[in-house]
Amino acid sequence: MKPPLHKSFLLIHDIIIIISGLVISHYIYFHHRFLNYADASYVYLWGYIILFFAVLIFFPVNHLYKYQVILDRSRHTLALLKSLVTSLIILIFVSFIFKITEVTMSRVLLGITFTTLFILFFISRVMIVPYIYYWLIRTKRIKRNLLIIGAGDLSIKKVKYLKEDIRSYYNICGFLDDDESKQGKSFKDIPVLGNTKDLKKIVDSYKIKEILISINNIKYERLQAIIDLCKDTQCLIHIISELYNIVSEKLEIEEIAGISAFRLQPYNQKSSYEIIKRIFDVLVSILLITILSPIWIIIALLVKITSKGPIFYKAGVIGKDGCEFDMFKFRSMYHNCNPKPHKDKIKEMINGNGTTKKLRGDSRITPLGKFLRKFSIDEFSQLWNVLKGQMSLVGPRPNVPYEYQIMDEWQKKRHSVLPGMTGIWQVGGRDEVKFNDQVVLDLYYVENGSLKLDLEILLKTIPVVLLGKGGV
Repeated sequence: MKPPLHKSFLLIHDIIIIISGLVISHYIYFHHRFLNYADASYVYLWGYIILFFAVLIFFPVNHLYKYQVILDRSRHTLALLKSLVTSLIILIFVSFIFKITEVTMSRVLLGITFTTLFILFFISRVMIVPYIYYWLIRTKRIKRNLLIIGAGDLSIKKVKYLKEDIRSYYNICGFLDDDESKQGKSFKDIPVLGNTKDLKKIVDSYKIKEILISINNIKYERLQAIIDLCKDTQCLIHIISELYNIVSEKLEIEEIAGISAFRLQPYNQKSSYEIIKRIFDVLVSILLITILSPIWIIIALLVKITSKGPIFYKAGVIGKDGCEFDMFKFRSMYHNCNPKPHKDKIKEMINGNGTTKKLRGDSRITPLGKFLRKFSIDEFSQLWNVLKGQMSLVGPRPNVPYEYQIMDEWQKKRHSVLPGMTGIWQVGGRDEVKFNDQVVLDLYYVENGSLKLDLEILLKTIPVVLLGKGGV
């Protein structure tokens, strides 16, 4: 899905500001020191390149392309400061590692660069960009045709908000609703154009670019069916429903004119991301296996010494597209334990939409196993599964076959990507998240997976693991 044109212009603006800021800072520093500008340029070039890419990476990481940040001056300023400071720290760290001593020793140049970039970005981004954005909306130079599915109280409330919000660039074309009593009526001067069976025809007729699904009183299965119908239109889809509230509670997501919504990207342009993700998985898993191998040897010896049985527990689990594979863990239970308690827990969790809280006081777990589980050390061996291409570092957790068999079809959609060692719900609540909410968070990842999101999840996983949050 291509970003809106005005966001592409904002990215170009940022590139120009960064380059301008680096050139100005370089000139100020070397002109003041009466050094030869041309000779000095090559010495510091690598430092400027590192800083350039660091800023471009940390701007989206700190949500500087999201409307709720761009149009909020205080949040915008804080995110800007955070991005620039982090970028300078990365520059200093990389320069130290690769012994670019000219950069690490030039504290005055770093200070001038930070100040120059902040002033330029503050004036252009924080002070000027919001005025340009509002002018573009007011003059209708940016406009997106929006279709709303659902003409109930929730949708009517959102329509009122969208029409009154000066940040909104949406032209609301109409509602779709399957309730026959609403056909031919208007709500807030917006007509009901038909029912969901008319979706494709109406999208083409009105040149719809985005769809807002705004329904509360609905079952997961029916909501998922409507979502699948909308995905066939190739429109950008936003979902507001009490069923998906967990997404806005756990994540800072893009807003639709100030309204937090579960968003689905329509176009299947994930091939390049999947290639990069696979390369990243292989490189990081090789690195971690190499670094952790001495610890693995110690763990293997302790597992073998403290209880009878194999070092590794090999579990048959369901992976991408419902395919089964063997997932490895360091054995944390006594050998040949009865799986019934776990099966009963799984059945209760899925059928009753309970939390994913693990069994407490489970006598099947060895004393060493309790420690391994608390800090997720037993899962380190899954790096082999990542290396083999059966798992990824980030993704929905794999399910055991008896868990998969009792899941509803909409819940099984989480298996359309490779399962991961960690994921959104693990860092957003771990064992405190209800099962359906866990699935919804996984579905959000399936629909919005990106290298940026993967890196955010991996970084958030580190303190969760170190603090043993949610472990047994």
